[in-house]
Amino acid sequence: MDRKKKMDILKGSLESGIIDKEEYKKWEEKLEPGMREFDRKVEETNREEPEEQPKKSSEKALIMAIVIVVLLFAAVFAFSIFYKQEPKTLEDLHVLNLQGKLKPEQGYVYKGAYSFVTLDNLWYTQLTSPKGSKIYSLALRYSPKDLKDIAIAGKLDSELFDSQQEFFVTFNPTGKEFSYIGLAVADFNTHMSKVFEKIPIAACDRNETAPCQNRPIVTCDDAGKLVLYVKESERFRTYYDGNCIVVEGKGLDLVRGVDRVLYNLYGIMEQEEI
Repeated sequence: MDRKKKMDILKGSLESGIIDKEEYKKWEEKLEPGMREFDRKVEETNREEPEEQPKKSSEKALIMAIVIVVLLFAAVFAFSIFYKQEPKTLEDLHVLNLQGKLKPEQGYVYKGAYSFVTLDNLWYTQLTSPKGSKIYSLALRYSPKDLKDIAIAGKLDSELFDSQQEFFVTFNPTGKEFSYIGLAVADFNTHMSKVFEKIPIAACDRNETAPCQNRPIVTCDDAGKLVLYVKESERFRTYYDGNCIVVEGKGLDLVRGVDRVLYNLYGIMEQEEI
């Protein structure tokens, strides 16, 4: 039985006359030190409880802060994995391509030497000038893989090609494929003027329209002239005829044929790919 209950019983005995005051005091003296010690411990416990509560709260706050930091770190790490910033320059694309980090539809290395990457619906590669003094960034509408089924027949007069500072671009002014012819000619002229440093001269293959009255009338029969002849035809083919580069076809085949010729003139593709 604890001391408090004993004191209650003792008081009850005194009040009921079972014990007198003298005997009560004797028992009180024996029980009182224990009661004071008990009361002291209760008071200390009551004083400690309010101090312990903030401690627990601070521990919870610290744990929550650590959890939040860990979650933020995990989110940033996951973001860095699943979101990769797109390369912003052609140079970035070529570096990734040579490292094998691009998808096949984004870029590939042709013949182990030429890096081809695509950007804004064009295919880009780099080419060093014959003297090694310049590096050209070439833009074409098709890549070598797109043109591997196109062979170039015949033979081009390479001496004439190298010696001429200008070339003639001729076509049938009464045809129907003007938009595709214009696109193919524009692409060819850009490469010939910037890389090969040759001046394009617009011509017609016949004098049957008003615009052709003030233009040279040129065909492949004009020996001594370097000529690009873009012909409308149901048959698609590309060939050399001495001084003449001929691309026949319709629609985008005319553009594909011109790109195929340019790759051959650059030495990137052979006349007939295997």
